[in-house]
Amino acid sequence: MQISWNGLACFEITTKTSDGEVVIVTDPYDAATGLKQRALEAQIVTISHKGNDADNVSAVTGSPFRVDLPGEFEVKGVFVYAVSAPNAKGDNRICRIESEDMSVAHLGALDRMLTDEEIESLKDVDILMIPVGGGRVLDGKKAAEIIAAVEPRVVIPMTYEVDGLKEELQPVSEFVKAMGGARKEEMNKYKVARKDLPEEDMIIVVLTR
Repeated sequence: MQISWNGLACFEITTKTSDGEVVIVTDPYDAATGLKQRALEAQIVTISHKGNDADNVSAVTGSPFRVDLPGEFEVKGVFVYAVSAPNAKGDNRICRIESEDMSVAHLGALDRMLTDEEIESLKDVDILMIPVGGGRVLDGKKAAEIIAAVEPRVVIPMTYEVDGLKEELQPVSEFVKAMGGARKEEMNKYKVARKDLPEEDMIIVVLTR
């Protein structure tokens, strides 16, 4: 599996299944955010909420299957579970993606602590994509508390300050500070197989655009 980040909550996840290679794009944004969305092509697109930071499906070519409601979906050997997790604006979904014997969860625009039921839906998640920039989403401290409850093996922060973004968010360094002594790795793309996941410690993977 390969994961790359486009800014805000937009990731490209490329996975291999018995049906061939499948690309999943999460929360594609539009130019009103201040960021330029690069050309994307996918078989699946997940949308956690409505807004110019998350639902620009027109930016994704390839006639992708659209996940923008709660439910369970299987597309080309990839399983997607979308769970309603309303934020202050009332519109947000947690998305759990399962492929290659790994589980990836994307928390969308979450801005509060998780309920017991939501934590249960994230049980045994390997890779957690979590917003950390504060404001309309979790800040670093709250994100750290959620991570302690979910206990993923890998954490990928999202929705934080980057050059050009019109929205005011905290830098990722604030989140890293809140995580204390957790091991951090910075890279352009994260390539991972089940056997590569950390066994004992958890790692923070900071992806660059």
